[in-house]
Amino acid sequence: MSRITLLVISSLLLDCSVPCTFADSRVSSKRIHLRTYGFSLQPPTGWHTALDKDDLPIFVNFPWSKMQAQLRLPAGGAVINLVAWAKLPRRRGDESLIGWSHLDDVRAAPGTVVSDSLHFPASTETSDALLVSFNEATFGPDDQPQREVSVYWTFRREKFGAHLFYLVGDPHGMAYEAILHQIVASIRPL
Repeated sequence: MSRITLLVISSLLLDCSVPCTFADSRVSSKRIHLRTYGFSLQPPTGWHTALDKDDLPIFVNFPWSKMQAQLRLPAGGAVINLVAWAKLPRRRGDESLIGWSHLDDVRAAPGTVVSDSLHFPASTETSDALLVSFNEATFGPDDQPQREVSVYWTFRREKFGAHLFYLVGDPHGMAYEAILHQIVASIRPL
């Protein structure tokens, strides 16, 4: 997982004194209204939801208590988190969506990066959508082989990303990726 994602999730799990809201997935089928950003989205059915300190959602398909030591994903576990470019610590490099994706894909195992443009319905008011996926590089037997699939988009001139993480080889990987697409396609302006 990216360092930013690890920091966000660890702050949620280790310090619930930060402004965060946990919603049990059995109750959370309503649209999430992100007033700060001017849009709403539909959370995935059956996933647990939390809002991070920037009021952006994090979705997990397992109970929060199942997160393992050093934030390793449990077998069959997947995490999707939304990120706003404006809320990230300034990172050097091209600030376009492609530039942002290149800053993230430096963690990729050689030969695993796939990139493609995406098109979403006009009702989402998203533009310049980009899909980037790769397997994260591992450096030893203790590293957990993870796949990252990210959608980057522009909404009202602001850049956002939705990042999916799951274990390489998970037989449900394509289903997780479809859920990621559904989340972004569900965006509606407020």
